[in-house]
Amino acid sequence: MKAEGGALSAALGFTAADLQANRQGALSPAQLERMEHARRRDALIAAGLFCLLALAATAFVYIGQFNRNVIASGAGAMLIIINAIMIGRAGRAYMRLSGDLRAGNVERLSGDVERVLRRGRATDSYLLRISGVELNVTRDIFVSFEHNAPYRIYRTRISQVMLSAERGS
Repeated sequence: MKAEGGALSAALGFTAADLQANRQGALSPAQLERMEHARRRDALIAAGLFCLLALAATAFVYIGQFNRNVIASGAGAMLIIINAIMIGRAGRAYMRLSGDLRAGNVERLSGDVERVLRRGRATDSYLLRISGVELNVTRDIFVSFEHNAPYRIYRTRISQVMLSAERGS
């Protein structure tokens, strides 16, 4: 059981202090810092992509108008639409993480974990089912759990980021 706890801790990246705070329904200071860092990083990446796509869209629209090329103008218009969708998704993710950081609450899922491997043409999908909830996870997290064994999984309420887990009784 100790080796399993170590595998879960390594796969999810949590410490004993993080798990203790999660048991009490709160985020640990280290988790708050990691989430704040992730929120900032994601916002900077989104801003960079926005600028790059806006510049590319402007260039395509200009070339299309200057050369009377419908294809270039259409490509510019599509980049504008793609940019708007991407910024909307990034904004939603930012607001979700902000809500989790403000509230600081942790949701607990308890029950037997069912491991589900979905084979795909290009890649495989790794799922954990617990208490009627499906969690998409990485392969490392997937193999850290034992099939049909009881666990407690802690995650954020709004963005539903997995924080920690422990073997149940």
